[in-house]
Amino acid sequence: MFKRHFIATCVCLAQAVVLTGCADQTSPVEEASPAPAITSAVAYKPQPVDFARQILPILSDKCFACHGPDTRKADLLRLDSFEHATRDLGGYRAINPDDLSKSELILRVHDELDPMPPKKADKQLTDEERELLTRWINEGGAYAKHWAFVPPTKRLPQDVTGSAAIDHEIGEQLKERQIGFAPEADRATLARRVSLVLTGLPLEPATLEAYLKDTKPGAYDRLVDQLLDSPRYGEHQARYWLDAVRYGDTHGLHLDSKRGIYPYRDWVVRAYNANLPMDQFILWQLAGDMLDKPTLDQLIATGFVRMNPSTAEGGAIPAEFQAKNNFDRVETIGTALMGMSLICARCHTHKYDPITHTEYFEMLAFFNSTAEQPLDGNKYDYAPVIKAPADQAAWRQWQALEQEARQLVGQDTADNNPETLISQVKTIVDTQGANPDGTPTAALLLYQRMNEAQKAFTTTLIAKELPSPRETKVLDRGEYDLAIGEPLSPSVFEVMGELPADMPNNRLGLAQWLTAREHPLTSRVMINRVWQRVFGYGLVRTPEEFGLQGEQPTHPQLLDYLAVEFQDSGWDLKHMLRLMVTSRTFKQSSVHRKEVDDPENRLFARGPGHRLEAEEIRDVALWASGLLREEMGGEGFKPYQPAGMWEALAHPASNTKQYVQDTGDKQYRRSLYVYWKRTSPHPMMTLFDAPSRETSCVRRSRTNTALQSLGLLNEMQRTEMARVLAERLILSEKDDARRLERLFTMLASRGPSKTERAACGALLTQMKARYAEAEADAMALLSVGDYPRDEKLSPAEHAAWTQVVVTVLASDVAIRLY
Repeated sequence: MFKRHFIATCVCLAQAVVLTGCADQTSPVEEASPAPAITSAVAYKPQPVDFARQILPILSDKCFACHGPDTRKADLLRLDSFEHATRDLGGYRAINPDDLSKSELILRVHDELDPMPPKKADKQLTDEERELLTRWINEGGAYAKHWAFVPPTKRLPQDVTGSAAIDHEIGEQLKERQIGFAPEADRATLARRVSLVLTGLPLEPATLEAYLKDTKPGAYDRLVDQLLDSPRYGEHQARYWLDAVRYGDTHGLHLDSKRGIYPYRDWVVRAYNANLPMDQFILWQLAGDMLDKPTLDQLIATGFVRMNPSTAEGGAIPAEFQAKNNFDRVETIGTALMGMSLICARCHTHKYDPITHTEYFEMLAFFNSTAEQPLDGNKYDYAPVIKAPADQAAWRQWQALEQEARQLVGQDTADNNPETLISQVKTIVDTQGANPDGTPTAALLLYQRMNEAQKAFTTTLIAKELPSPRETKVLDRGEYDLAIGEPLSPSVFEVMGELPADMPNNRLGLAQWLTAREHPLTSRVMINRVWQRVFGYGLVRTPEEFGLQGEQPTHPQLLDYLAVEFQDSGWDLKHMLRLMVTSRTFKQSSVHRKEVDDPENRLFARGPGHRLEAEEIRDVALWASGLLREEMGGEGFKPYQPAGMWEALAHPASNTKQYVQDTGDKQYRRSLYVYWKRTSPHPMMTLFDAPSRETSCVRRSRTNTALQSLGLLNEMQRTEMARVLAERLILSEKDDARRLERLFTMLASRGPSKTERAACGALLTQMKARYAEAEADAMALLSVGDYPRDEKLSPAEHAAWTQVVVTVLASDVAIRLY
C-alpha cells in the first residue's frame, strides 16, 4: 500500500511540475519552494480536460474490453460511469472523490510492475494518455456523455452562416497553426472538380467554354445550380446510397439467383433529382407502406427493408433465417443511419457503447413482423411485391395515365396501387357502359391504355406488415433457438432518446424518431457522408462508426453546425451540397503544400484530391469517347467481362450461372446500371474497390495496385473506349497538336502541360512507326470491342492514337479528382 501511495504522490507532484512548465528544471522534491514555478503556473493555464472528446476514447480503446458495460462479474471494476468508477471495491476506488490522489486508476496506470492495461494486453497507454487520465482525475474525474449521443447545436457566432460557416471553422484551425487557405484553383480546374463531385462526369466542352467566357459576377454559382439540376446529379448521388443499403440484383446467398428490385434503384435516382427532403427519403424507405394511401413511389421505396441477402438453401432452417434477415436490417440501420456498429449487441450487451443486448432485440422487433417468408424460394418475385414501371420511359407514361385516372375516379378516393387504380377505372366503365352511339367511353379508352402501359411493368419487392405481429424475444448469444425472457415490444436505444408517445410503435415511428430534431446521430451521420463525397474524407473519418471506437471529428463545431443546418433547411440535400462546393475551403488548390505537415489533409488546408471511384473511372472514359448512352432506369445491363467468371463461382442450379453479355449500345450505359451480382460483381468494379454489397458500406477503400494499372491499360472496354475516342479526335481535329489539346481539355478541362505534351508526342511518334510496319498488329488492336471502326482511317494512325488515348485515360489526368 505504501508503494501505491508513493506512486500517487510522485504522479501528482510530477503533474504539477509539468503544468508550471518547469518539469525539465526542477525535481518533485524541490518543486514546492521556488517562486518561479508559481509565476509560471499563473501565466500558463491549460484548458480543462474534455471527458467526452479526450478521456472517453482512451477508456473505450484501452479499458472497456475488461472494464466496460459488458463486465459480467459484479465485483469487477467498471469505468463506464461515474457511479461505477467511484464505487467502493473493498477499501479502494477507481476514482476516489474524497481523496483524488488515492484513486486506484492513477496508481494502476503508473504502476510499472503491475500496470493497467496489463503488459500482455494488445493495447498499452501512451505517456500522453497517462497524463490526460491523471489530469482528468485531479480535476474531479467528472463524466459526460459521448459527443455523438448529445443532440447537435449551432455554436458558431450568429453572423457566421452558410458557406462562410465552413470557412470560419476550417480557418480557425488553420490560424492556430499560423497558416492560411491554399490559393484558389483556376477556374477550369474548379469547374471540372465541381462537375465530378456533383454529377460524376466532367463538364461538356460547350458548357465549360461558356462558363470560362462568363465573366459576370456569380458565374460559378450559376454553374453549380446548373449541375444540381442535371439528371446526371441523381444518378451520381444515388450510388453512394446504394452502397449503404447493399443494393444488388441477386439474392446474395447460395444460388445467388435473380431478384426483382431494380425499380427501387430507379426510385432513389428520381428522389435525388427531385430533391426529396432527406427526412422523407428515410421515412418512405422505412415505412412508406404505413402511410395513409401510400403512393406507388412510397411503396417502391420500401424495397429498402427488403434489400437483405436471402436464401432458400437446402437444409436452411426458417427460424434461423427469420432471425438472420432481421439481424441484417438492424445492423444496416445502425451503419447507414446512426453510424453505429451494432453487431456486438446481437450476442451481448455492447462492450464499448451504451447499447444493451435487450435493446438490440427491441430494435429488431420493428422489423420482425415484415410479411415475407424467411426463405426466399429462389424466386425473382419474392413476395410481397408490387408492379412498377420497368424504366424511366414507362414511368413517365404511367404518371400521365395515373393523373387522368385520378381526375376520373376522384383524387381523394383513388388508392395508389396501379392494379387498384385500374380496377376503380374499370368499375366506372362497367357502370357507364358504352356511349349512346356505341363508341367506347373515355373511361374505357383510358385500364385499355393503362392495361397496355402495364406491359412495360415489372415486379419489385416491397415491405408489408403481417396482420398480427410476430413475437420477439431476446436470443441468448444471438442464437435463433435460444429465446429467453418475456416477449418484447419494439423500442429504441435509450442513449439516443425515447420514442415520443405520439409516435406509433412501428416502423413509421422508428423513421420519425430517427429524423426527429432531438435525435443525436442521423443528421450528423448523413451530413458527414455528404462532406466525405465532396472533400474525399469525412469530418469524422470513421463514417461507419460514431460510437466510442470511432474517431473524433476533426472539426466538431462545424459538424454540428452542418447537422443542424441540414435540419433547419428541411433536410435539403442540394442546399447542403451548394454550401460545401461554394465554400472557400472547397475552392482551394489541391496541390500538396510543403509548409503544411498534414499528409492526410485533416486540416483541409488544400482542396480535395483523390482517385475517382470505380463507376466514375468507367463513366468518364465512356463519356469522353462519345459512347455513353444516357438512358435512365431499367434492368441492369451486362458489359464485357472475362468468360466463365460466374460459372466458376455459381451453384450449378443458379439462374445466374451463365453470364450473357449485352450487345449493341446497351452495354454503353452508365455504370450505375451495371447488373450487380452480389457474389461476383463486375471485375472492374471490384478492382477499383467497389463493395460486393453483401453488407452495408458507407466508405470505400482506395487501394493502389499494379493490377489496377493492368486493367486500365488492357481491359476490353477501356481499349474499345480508347480507340473510339481516338477516332473521334482524328475526325474532329486536323493535326496532332490540336488532337492532343482536345483530349486533355475533355478529360482535364485544360490543355496538356509541356511535360505531358512531350511525353504524348514521343509515344505517338513511336507508335506510328511501330504500326506502320505491323498493320496486322494495328488491326488486332482496332478489332477490340463490338463498336465498329471507321474503315476510312489509316490503321497505323488510328492504332497509334489509340495507344496514346488509353495511356492518358489510365493517368491521373483522367482518373483523379484534383
